[in-house]
Amino acid sequence: MKTLLTLLLITTLFGCGQTKNNSTKSEPKAVEQFNTFDTAQHLQPLFDKVKFDTLHGFDFGWALLEPINLAKSRDDDKELSKRFSPGQKALYFIWYLDEQVRNGGFPQFYLNGYGEYTPPIKEGLKLIGDTTMLTLVSNADNEYLTHQKEVDSYKQKSDWQPLYEPPYKFDDYDKAYYSSNENMMKLIEKYARQHPEDFVKFK
Repeated sequence: MKTLLTLLLITTLFGCGQTKNNSTKSEPKAVEQFNTFDTAQHLQPLFDKVKFDTLHGFDFGWALLEPINLAKSRDDDKELSKRFSPGQKALYFIWYLDEQVRNGGFPQFYLNGYGEYTPPIKEGLKLIGDTTMLTLVSNADNEYLTHQKEVDSYKQKSDWQPLYEPPYKFDDYDKAYYSSNENMMKLIEKYARQHPEDFVKFK
């Protein structure tokens, strides 16, 4: 069960964007709209080689993300992602997942409308080879889709505490996420070190 502080965080974050209607039918379209990579417009920031070699974990991920984290809205995300390599897309959209789930669990991820990013998140997890997290995200997404009307009704009533309790499985998925996200960041780091040109140009 989440604390009152976490629930207040959810309330604060509702202003980040409108909740999208997620469905299995719309997933192919959602994947497609984030798949484009305009290589001629690749956003490839200059980066210090020593910094690249010495940073690790979340610090390393954020250092790669910060110079490309330029979107001011969800629509900006769609356009900006066209300039991202597959590796950058993985980092960018997985970071949304991590930010939301670590702050308030999977319910916050969906209540704040980030379910539309589930397809590129799954593609990113496939790219970095994180089968454990891919399965977890897929299970959480199935849980949301199964109970979408209920989740939406809790949001309308501003009473989403029940989502962290049985019979919903979100709390179990949250706990699994907290024990697995560090390894996910290690796999992102491993991929980036194997494909540095996907992320940066060295000074």
